[in-house]
Amino acid sequence: MNASLKKKILNCDLCVVGGGLSGSFAALAAARHGAKVVVMQDRPMLGGNASSEIRMCPRGAKCRKPAEDAIYDRETGLISELEERQIYGNPTLVYSIWDATLYSMLRENENITLCLNTSCVDAEMDGGKIVSVTGWQGTTYTWVTVEAKLFADCSGDSILATLTGAEYRVGREAKSEFGETLAQDVADNHTMGMSILLGAKETDRPVKFTPPTFAKTFAKESDFASSGENSDENLPRDHEVGTNGCNLWWNELGGMVDSIHDTEELRDELLANIYGIWDHIKNQGDHGKENWDLDWV
Repeated sequence: MNASLKKKILNCDLCVVGGGLSGSFAALAAARHGAKVVVMQDRPMLGGNASSEIRMCPRGAKCRKPAEDAIYDRETGLISELEERQIYGNPTLVYSIWDATLYSMLRENENITLCLNTSCVDAEMDGGKIVSVTGWQGTTYTWVTVEAKLFADCSGDSILATLTGAEYRVGREAKSEFGETLAQDVADNHTMGMSILLGAKETDRPVKFTPPTFAKTFAKESDFASSGENSDENLPRDHEVGTNGCNLWWNELGGMVDSIHDTEELRDELLANIYGIWDHIKNQGDHGKENWDLDWV
């Protein structure tokens, strides 16, 4: 750490690294039981993939029990509390208000200290125990060190495992290891890929779209054909956008490479894809989207 930069030391019972839903709810649950908690989050808002930045808001596990038509399985607890507060304070589901609602839940608890815009970059160990973690807060140019009794890694990419030398694994195990019949025969390092999504809205007049220079060109429906041994006769992917659309979930990369260290290159290719897909919808053939405008990527 550069000695000329400002340093701040915080002490608490529990330090949560990562402020997505798992980290936010871990912090809130502990704080409501009296623990002093510090949340170290590398983004300017809480919620992770469910925030306004990514917009994959949770819907819960909702399914009707077959034997009792009037009864539904629902997630409860903090996820339900968040949902109910959204219904009350954000009935039109404005994404910025969604952020504010989750932010309020944590800010209301005096036991929680939020360190937003702070990326965890180091950890101090005493034998096999974590003593402190240090993050870089880019907005204040400050090194933030958190000393705590317990640490929770809710970062999504398990940054504390790497920083502390903890055992971890990446990828999929072979079916023989745990007797999983649906697993593959041989272990590999494949993970979930990453996606870039878009949002569009219908207007009352035609809207022109000129693609950026980096966008790919998809001139034919066959350019979206699925492939691989599990494909359905190489049928074109659904690229309908709207309430009944597929949300372009298949614009995904990274599962068979290093999804962490190759992220920047994967992001570039996904951006080229998503703008190319929208160019295809708007300009390549008749998709009935003349009045639709790109709202968000």
